[in-house]
Amino acid sequence: MNLGGTSESNEKSGSADPSEYASPFLQMKNVTKRFTTGDVIVEAVRDVTLDIYHREFLVILGPSGSGKSTLLNLLGGLDTPTEGQVLFEGRNLAEFDRRQLTWYRREVVGFVFQFYNLVANLTAMENVVLAADLVENPLNPEEL
Repeated sequence: MNLGGTSESNEKSGSADPSEYASPFLQMKNVTKRFTTGDVIVEAVRDVTLDIYHREFLVILGPSGSGKSTLLNLLGGLDTPTEGQVLFEGRNLAEFDRRQLTWYRREVVGFVFQFYNLVANLTAMENVVLAADLVENPLNPEEL
């Protein structure tokens, strides 16, 4: 499944269209995420606007409880914003169907959780290698 962006021929040859780097491939536009428990409303992420470009290295820092995990869950398509939009190549993740979200989570984003034992008897590296075996065009786990 190719939702857009690079052509399959470019993906296979390893060459990249320079124009794909000119605009962000992942964006947050005025994203807010609120959680409600009873009468208590917690604003975990407030009015975040963010552009992420191909090959960009991004670090998200902040104290415990500052919304880092919520922000990553929103970017990863694991949660939806209360307000605003999360866009992948200009398409709103909230409008993706289940199949498109599965593709996005498998082929575009990846998570290594703080407690990485996804398969308890495997090391962190073995878990990454296992995940790489599931995608069409994996990165080399040794380079990560």
